[in-house]
Amino acid sequence: MKKIALPAVVAGALLMGANSLVAAMDGVVVRFVAGEVHPIGIVFFRNLASLIALYLLLCRRGFPLGIAQSSGRAMHFSVHAIRAVIKLLALVAAFIAVTEIPLASATAIAFTMPLFVALGSVLFLGERFSAARVLSLVAGFAGILIVVRPGAATFQSGAAWALASAVGLAIVALLMKVSAEREDPLSIAWLNLLVTVPVAFVMALPFWQTPSLFSLALMALQGIGGLFAQLSFARAMKLADASLLVIVDFIRLPIALILGLVLFGEPIRLEVVIGGAIILGAIALLFHREGKRRG
Repeated sequence: MKKIALPAVVAGALLMGANSLVAAMDGVVVRFVAGEVHPIGIVFFRNLASLIALYLLLCRRGFPLGIAQSSGRAMHFSVHAIRAVIKLLALVAAFIAVTEIPLASATAIAFTMPLFVALGSVLFLGERFSAARVLSLVAGFAGILIVVRPGAATFQSGAAWALASAVGLAIVALLMKVSAEREDPLSIAWLNLLVTVPVAFVMALPFWQTPSLFSLALMALQGIGGLFAQLSFARAMKLADASLLVIVDFIRLPIALILGLVLFGEPIRLEVVIGGAIILGAIALLFHREGKRRG
C-alpha cells in the first residue's frame, strides 16, 4: 500500500470528522422538523437547498450544464438517474428511521453499509469471499442483531427502515464501483440533485406541509451541510486510506449518543454501544484486509 504524507492524512481525517459531525446533526434536524414536515418533504427541502448551494458554487467555476455534459460522457445519464433515485429512497428511509428509533440506534445500523457493499461485491460483481470478508460479515451482522434486538419488546419498524437505508446506499456504492472511470464529485453531486429534487417534490405532494420559516431555515442549513459533507468525504478519500477514515467516521456514534441524551432524553443503551463497537471492528477489519490485499 502506498505511503501517504502525514499532513495529507491529518487533512483527510479532519475532513472525515467534519463529514461525520454533519451526518450526526442530520438526524437532529429531522427530529426537530418531523413534527411539522413529513420525512419525504424534509428530503425535498434538504436536496433543494443542496442544489441551490451547488449551483452557486459551480457558477464560480463555470457553467454547471457543461459539468453535467462532461459527466454524461463518462457514464450514461440513465445510470446516474437510477443511482440518484435509489439514493433518494435510501435517504427517505433513513429519515423515517430517525423519527421512530433513537438517534444512536439509527446511527449504529447505518454503519453496516460497507458490509452490504462487501456482500454485494461477491454476489453481483464476481469478487471472491475471503476469510476476512466472511469474518467481517458475520461479526457485523452479529452487531446488528445486538443493536436491533429482534423479537425484543423494544424492537421497532424504524430498525427495518434503517437497514433498508443501509442496503440502498450499498447499492449506490456498487453502482459507483462499476463505473468505467472515476468521475468528478461535483459532477456526480450535480446530476444526483438534478434528478432527486423534482422526484422528491412529486413524492412529497401527497404529504405536503408548508414549513415555518424556522423549519425552512433548519432544512436549508441541513442541505448546505449535506453538500459540504459529501464533498468533504470525496476529498478525504483522496487524502487518506479508507481503513483510517472508517475509524474516524465512528465518532458519529458517541455524538449521536450525546445528542440523543441531551436534546431528546434518550437513554444510552449498552447494547447499542456494544453492537456499534462490533460493527466498527468488523468494518475496520474488512478495510484493513482489503487494503493489504490490493496493496
